[in-house]
Amino acid sequence: MYRISRSAVVVCALAAVFFAAGCGQKYVKVYDSFEKPISCGTARSDIQWLESQKVSKTTEGVEGMKFALPTTLIVGSITGTAGAQYEVGTGEYNRKIDERVGDIKETCKLE
Repeated sequence: MYRISRSAVVVCALAAVFFAAGCGQKYVKVYDSFEKPISCGTARSDIQWLESQKVSKTTEGVEGMKFALPTTLIVGSITGTAGAQYEVGTGEYNRKIDERVGDIKETCKLE
């Protein structure tokens, strides 16, 4: 049998935390953009960027399945990304992007 040293376990745990934080930070960046005022000068590029940040149904499913694991909740709580990852898993993330795109189009009179 193989014995795993404590330092190897710690290194793997830290790597998992940093990996999860990196994935979740993408979503947090999008949520941060929702707080910025709408600028009609950059509206088209803002819409294009938001549309590119949407996740696929596969990603929604994967993020949703992660919440069946207790470690995901713990890591998400530590990194501050649990809420964003949960909303990706439920489809709320894409709905919020669509809502923001609609707000930009309405405010800037775009089609």
